[in-house]
Amino acid sequence: MIFTLVYSAPGSSISGCHATRSNTPRCRGLVRPKKINDFRSTLAGIQRRGPKPKNDREMLEAMLWILRTGAPWRDLPKSFPPWESVYSRFPRWTDLGLWAHLLAYFRSELADEEYLMIDSSGVRVHQDASRVKEANFQQAMGRSKGGLSTKIHMACDALGYPLGFILTGAGRHDCTQARALVDKFIRPQQKCLMDAGYDSDDIRSCVMQQGATAVIAYRKNRVKVPEFDKDIYKERHKVENLFQKIKRYRRVAMRFEKLQMTFAAMVAIASILVWIKL
Repeated sequence: MIFTLVYSAPGSSISGCHATRSNTPRCRGLVRPKKINDFRSTLAGIQRRGPKPKNDREMLEAMLWILRTGAPWRDLPKSFPPWESVYSRFPRWTDLGLWAHLLAYFRSELADEEYLMIDSSGVRVHQDASRVKEANFQQAMGRSKGGLSTKIHMACDALGYPLGFILTGAGRHDCTQARALVDKFIRPQQKCLMDAGYDSDDIRSCVMQQGATAVIAYRKNRVKVPEFDKDIYKERHKVENLFQKIKRYRRVAMRFEKLQMTFAAMVAIASILVWIKL
């Protein structure tokens, strides 16, 4: 079962995608065939030029194989299109904003807005993705005790489905990206769940200014202990489960991409697959 990109008309914007069965010979690492409901959406703002491609389905399935296995692009099996074509198509679709539009579609149509949960997780950078020190910082890489790493700051809904994320180097503290995620995804009357790494008066006030309730674990050395609902906080395990789901894909579990843009695309595709439960 695989996505098929559907164009509304030659030269117009991509209008949607749906699930279909692939005739490509199965290889280790492909997503498991699973029956899902067809869905279509209007994704405005994704413009393309030139003739309509004929093999979008095969291209996307090849990208999913790379995402799942973590293999080099040159090792793409011969049952897929030529690796050079897939390798060049991937950044073009990323530049068009396809993955961001698909993730935004699921977020706007299906997200459960009872809770907003925010957390982060580190990803080791493969030696082939390492660059010079200045370039590493610009491409969201940083040194930690575990070595050169990238940190994924993730926001998810009450059911543990991804809403969006920010990439930084491993040296950046969780609190530095919390405000950006809160400002973008918080809704009035929501409860915002975070662990003790986000225990900050500034973050609590930021959540309260949006009309939401902060459910943030407090550090043991706090002098003034804030109100804290332990029963609601138990739901925060769902954001941890989300990281486990997206890290099943080896291109997310370890960073092989030199560019922040392409690694963010891999994380976005893995997040989309969580939404459609493949």
